[in-house]
Amino acid sequence: MLGLLFAALLVSTGLGPATATAATPTARSWTVQVGQESHNMGIQGMAFGPKEIWNNTGDTVHWNANAAEIHTVSFFNAQTPIVPFNPGDPSLAYMVTPTPDTTISAPGQFRNSGIMSTDPGEVMKYSLTFTGPGDYQYVCYVHGQMMMGTVHVRAAGTAYPFSQQQYNAQANKEKAIALAAGHQAKAHAQSMATKHHVFVGAANEKALVMRFIRPTVRIHKGEKVTFDMAMNHADIPHTVTFGQEPANPFQRVGNPANFTGGDLSSGILLPPGSGPLPSTFTVTFNKKGTFHYICALHDGMGMMGKVIVR
Repeated sequence: MLGLLFAALLVSTGLGPATATAATPTARSWTVQVGQESHNMGIQGMAFGPKEIWNNTGDTVHWNANAAEIHTVSFFNAQTPIVPFNPGDPSLAYMVTPTPDTTISAPGQFRNSGIMSTDPGEVMKYSLTFTGPGDYQYVCYVHGQMMMGTVHVRAAGTAYPFSQQQYNAQANKEKAIALAAGHQAKAHAQSMATKHHVFVGAANEKALVMRFIRPTVRIHKGEKVTFDMAMNHADIPHTVTFGQEPANPFQRVGNPANFTGGDLSSGILLPPGSGPLPSTFTVTFNKKGTFHYICALHDGMGMMGKVIVR
């Protein structure tokens, strides 16, 4: 009897055994790399690293720009579809416009990082907290369906299938695959290039080659060089620009049929079949000398060349 009374006294004074309560799951943060590149920036990968990530409701994903090439992190819907990238089209301004939201609660809600790159002035980090379950697909608007990712969101407290360290290992593997694909595309273009036929970059479904192939050619006065986008199997724009860059990269400058130096630019070139813009630019060199040129869009990555005329 005394034992029962003593137990009752402990409970009434709060000194008895505590009632177990479920611990609130702690939200976690995850990191995804945006793009890949070689050490000299000559090859740019088109992938998120990793492409898929599993997290729980309340978790936050941080995307970090990992390349000089521009990308976006864009959760799209029917009103903001994946179409060919054209920043000059005002109806497609949604592709490059950041959204202010820091959370997303359901697949199909539009969220956008804006243009991401490691170049100063561009967005280098983008974060979203996921407040509802579902499979959230996103895209890089610049590179379209070749560069997509998924965030799988489950209920809070669900066991995680991978650690951040394992995701980092996946990202490194995807980088190696992308760079290998870029080297393969470059080698193929090199095997086809001549001193009179220079390829303006190269691209496949995994990587972009941000180089002129062959970057240095030697010809004689009066000969022609054709700059060709045919090795690009992705909708990537380039220019061939001698002298001063025009303010508008779409603008064609000078007379390529009689080039003797000064300012000359192809305007935007696109791969064959990518639209109304040209895919080749042929220049006749009618003066001896060394003529340096660049891609006005990618010279910061080292996309430069020269024609030596004897």
